[in-house]
Amino acid sequence: MDSILRSGGPIQGRHVDKLDTLPDELLKKHDEEYLAKHQLDKLFGVILQGLVQEMPLDPVQFIIDSVQYGVDQASQDPETGLPVHRKERLMELFRIIDKQGTGRISFRALQMYANRYGGQTLGAEELTSIFSDFKPGSDNLINQEEFLVFFSRVSKTITNSQFEAMIKEMIS
Repeated sequence: MDSILRSGGPIQGRHVDKLDTLPDELLKKHDEEYLAKHQLDKLFGVILQGLVQEMPLDPVQFIIDSVQYGVDQASQDPETGLPVHRKERLMELFRIIDKQGTGRISFRALQMYANRYGGQTLGAEELTSIFSDFKPGSDNLINQEEFLVFFSRVSKTITNSQFEAMIKEMIS
C-alpha cells in the first residue's frame, strides 16, 4: 500500500483510458479479488469511518497519517490540528526544554536549550525573535498550548518524515 501511495504514478493493472476486453462481471470479480487480497476495503472503511467521526481540520493529513500510523495516531487536536503522533513528539521536546517540569518555558530555558543543542548557530537576536514568535503569555513564559500552536503552524506544510527529521535534530 505504501508503495502505491509513494509512487504517485499509475498502478500496474488496467489502463483506465483503454477498453478492457474482459466482460463486466469478470472485471468486477478481478477488482474485488484485488481489494480483498490487499485488504483495501477494510483500510479505506476504517479511514472513512475515522474521517466522519473525527471531522479533522486537515482531512488529507488525517488520511496520510491513518495509512502511515493508524487512525488512532491520526486523530487531530481540535485546537491546533496536530495529529496525536506529532503532538506526542512535540510534548517530548517541550519536556526536554522545560527541565524544571513547570509546564512553562522561560527565555532562559530556551537559551540554555539552544546553547546545548543549537551550538553557535543561534545568536541572541535570533533567539529573541524565535521566543517572541511563540507568542508567550503576559508572564513572558511559553506554556504547552502556545508551544503546540507555534509548531502546528511551523509543521503544517512538511511531511511526516520531514517532521520526524526536524524533531530528531532538535532532540539529539
